[in-house]
Amino acid sequence: MTATGARSVNVAALSAQAELLAVVRASMGITIGVWIYLAVMTGVGGNAPRQRNLLPFQKLIADRAPAEQRMFRELQEGLLEAEAVRSTTNAWPTPQSLAEAGIPPFAPDPTQRSRYVWSLVRSGTMVNYLGIPTAAGLPAWLLFVQEPEPGVPPDQTFEDEEHHRLTGGAMLHVSAWVHGDGRAVAQRIVRLPQAEGWTQLYAVGPSQAATPRR
Repeated sequence: MTATGARSVNVAALSAQAELLAVVRASMGITIGVWIYLAVMTGVGGNAPRQRNLLPFQKLIADRAPAEQRMFRELQEGLLEAEAVRSTTNAWPTPQSLAEAGIPPFAPDPTQRSRYVWSLVRSGTMVNYLGIPTAAGLPAWLLFVQEPEPGVPPDQTFEDEEHHRLTGGAMLHVSAWVHGDGRAVAQRIVRLPQAEGWTQLYAVGPSQAATPRR
């Protein structure tokens, strides 16, 4: 009989920060999954009811081209990962660090011919993740994040597609945008996307304003 040598395996517990990061990722992933499910179910009954709350610069991703739908999903994933890092480190991760972690759309996808240069641009409470294409004929992409102004209450207290709450309690106003002429977009802070030719994309659509209590 041949003796089998025993080997020891070191099992280390996750650090508190890594554990919190995993919880944040899981909870945010569930949230975006629910939004996408609602977007699909809302489209079953026809297009007109879905459009009633949209402004001229706002569109539903379900009505866009497949390539844009894919990028939109990747942007949602990238945003959730960035928010998770922001929640645990109190700083927004750079596109380079997200790419090194393999997070789309910041990490290059060998199956896609299109390439983007991603940058993190900040000005006060405004945060932009800006993706500019390296080739002509492709759109530019923008993740727009508005952090709360110190001492100013948020415009709403519940989470939805445009409002994400960090684990520390801060409520972010977030949105995804596309610009048809990607090469015309400058690498600088975007303060008012709709005034600069950007189109805001939704999975479900803007929430209706709550009826004020009397």
